[in-house]
Amino acid sequence: MNQRDPYFDNLKFMLIVLVVVGHMIEPLIYIPAFKSIYAFIYSFHMPLFVFISGYFAKNIDDPKYEIKIISKLVIPYVIFEMIYSVFDFWIFHKESLHFTFFTPYWIMWFLFSMIIWKVALPYVVRIRYALPVTFLFGLIAGYTGELGYYASLSRIVVFFPFFLAGFYFEKKHLEKLLTKNWRFAAGGVMLLAFLAFCYFGQNYTVTWFYGSASYQALGATEWFAGLYRGGIYLLAVVLGLSLLLLVPGRKVPLVSALGRNTMYTYLLHGLIVKALVAYGFYQVLQTGPQRALVIILGAALAIILALNGIRTLFKWMVEPKVSFLFKENSK
Repeated sequence: MNQRDPYFDNLKFMLIVLVVVGHMIEPLIYIPAFKSIYAFIYSFHMPLFVFISGYFAKNIDDPKYEIKIISKLVIPYVIFEMIYSVFDFWIFHKESLHFTFFTPYWIMWFLFSMIIWKVALPYVVRIRYALPVTFLFGLIAGYTGELGYYASLSRIVVFFPFFLAGFYFEKKHLEKLLTKNWRFAAGGVMLLAFLAFCYFGQNYTVTWFYGSASYQALGATEWFAGLYRGGIYLLAVVLGLSLLLLVPGRKVPLVSALGRNTMYTYLLHGLIVKALVAYGFYQVLQTGPQRALVIILGAALAIILALNGIRTLFKWMVEPKVSFLFKENSK
């Protein structure tokens, strides 16, 4: 059994905290300060999460590769897509219940996209210059209105380059940069970027970071609108690399252990966020300090949902045992 690398567990924990905090403050982004923080988080956290997911997708030669996609992604996706649809119907008192398996519900786009990326990966890596080609397709995708939320098509195309980059990535590529000087520079880059977002972020259309809309829908009708996404790609790479350099490589008490359960946090936290919205939690927050506590609450929620106790309770949903579905001689 391969020994876990605490570096990646630490990284995954840091990213899942950003994911939860981002979703927790989303109902408050009408406030300039929260919109700036939200824009900063969204400028790099999902591209980096996709990148790390690609890094752990190197087992394309595994005889059970397809079976693992079905058992670890397809079935959990179906389960949670149904759960979120029913939950949304219940707490928001919808007139009718719809299961939208081909239009992923909110955060479920990531699992749906992961399925497509993993299925496509063994074929795409056969293409010469696959990485620049996928980045080019990501730029071109914004010029068409045909791609959108249906089947998460736009996000699949826009974020796939990061998944592929993660597949090609080897940690040894980073190790030469894991020095005090480079870490210091990375910290400076992150700080400057955060300050820049604090100053300019409230005027930015954060939808650009979602990768789900065409350039025209985003108000960019210029022929060179693809350059804007190119800038977003570049920003995600710079900030993502900076965070990679800042992650501790040693085992960190609690953090490293929690980084093993990030899928539980991801799939479960949305239920709590939606419940808080439905039951008027954000309307109660009237002062700056009260609203600021949402950030702390988001971090705490990310920690709680990554505890081993939560994993024990919900393993049957997140990691269902479905070996009985496959024949013994299946690949």
